[in-house]
Amino acid sequence: MHDLTFGRVGLSERSGITALYIAVVKVLHAFRFYHIRNERYASLIWSLARSSFREGRLVVDLGCGPGAMTALLRGEHKLVGLDSNRESLNHFSDPRIPRIQARAECLPFRSRSVDVILAISVIEHVANQSAFFGEIARVLRPGGSLVLQVPELRFPIEPHTKWPLLHIWNPSLQTRILAATGYKDLNLSTSLPSIGAFAERAGFQTRRVIPVWHFRLARIFQVPMGYFIAFKTEDA
Repeated sequence: MHDLTFGRVGLSERSGITALYIAVVKVLHAFRFYHIRNERYASLIWSLARSSFREGRLVVDLGCGPGAMTALLRGEHKLVGLDSNRESLNHFSDPRIPRIQARAECLPFRSRSVDVILAISVIEHVANQSAFFGEIARVLRPGGSLVLQVPELRFPIEPHTKWPLLHIWNPSLQTRILAATGYKDLNLSTSLPSIGAFAERAGFQTRRVIPVWHFRLARIFQVPMGYFIAFKTEDA
């Protein structure tokens, strides 16, 4: 799911961790971080999949959220947003774009019917990542493309919760932090090697991996904050 105004919404219980999280996200919004990020991501998607964005082609944005980035991907192709959260779809930024409520592990499309699938900051929220890739492989046409973005969960400031070095804390504290920030479903075992292994087993070929740097300091120290990965299915 893409970030909403304050990341995940609907936190019924507020704590110091929650307050800190909201304060950090407010600062990021004040500096237009999410707006700039969406534009950068959309630009990367266009560069990776432009040849597939043709008239009549079906492009599905999995985990589209309220569609702030999806709207930047309109073109001659058929574009559909898909998310499991009905509230996000009800507040979609561009109502002209068709959207579907469904889960990424159970896609409501016929086998070999989709040309391009986009999954931006989705896979780290999926418990069964093997099933995720298997389902995408089922619905993509031969030669179809999957463009996936995954945050680096071992970055010094974990991208979702904004918590320092979340991956080294004990499981009990990790659980508290994830619950307080609305990310109970975050799969902390997600990594670039594990994603590559799941994708290969599902029959995908990795075409390109692009590190993502949101801040100059991260680039200087060569610590990626995430990755864009372009996969291809085998031609018929």
